[in-house]
Amino acid sequence: MKAGTVLPDGILFRRALPGDAPCLAQLRLDFMRLVKNGGQHDEEAWRTELEELFSRDLDRGSLVCWVCAVGNRLVGASGVAFGDRAPAPVRAAPVRGAGEAGSSEALILNMYTVPEYRRRGIAGALLDRCIGEARTRGVGRLRLQPTEEGRRLYEGRGFRTLGEDMVLDLA
Repeated sequence: MKAGTVLPDGILFRRALPGDAPCLAQLRLDFMRLVKNGGQHDEEAWRTELEELFSRDLDRGSLVCWVCAVGNRLVGASGVAFGDRAPAPVRAAPVRGAGEAGSSEALILNMYTVPEYRRRGIAGALLDRCIGEARTRGVGRLRLQPTEEGRRLYEGRGFRTLGEDMVLDLA
C-alpha cells in the first residue's frame, strides 16, 4: 500500500504532519488511559506538552509518524524517532547519530489503534511504514517497548526480546 492511498473500506494511511499533533497527543493519552488504568496525573498539562513535542519533532524530521484515518477520524498511529529523540545506543562502540547513514538505533513509539479498529491489520501496516522509513535512513536497529498485547505483532515482523525492550536488527 502506498502512503495516502484509500483502501476500499475507507481506511487511509498517510504520513503525519505537524498539524496532526493534537490528534496524535489525544491518541497517546487514550493509550495511557488503557495502560495506566485511568490515565496520567495532570492530563491537560501533559496534552499541551505532547502537542508541542509532536509538532516540533515532526517539523524537524526527528520524528516520523504514520496515521490511519477513517473519514476525518484518526484511528491509529505509529512513529519512529531519530536523532536526539532516539535512545542512546546499546553497544559501546562509537556510532553516528540515529537516523544518519550507518547509525545505530531509532525508536518505534506511539503505536496505538483505537479498540474498535483493532484486528484489521492497521497496526501492522503502520509498523511496516516505520520499519521502511528506518531502512531508508540507514538505521541499523529499531527498538521499542512493547505491551503484552503487541508482542505477537512485533515478533511476526522479526523483533526479538532484549531485556524489557524488543529490537529489530536492520543491518
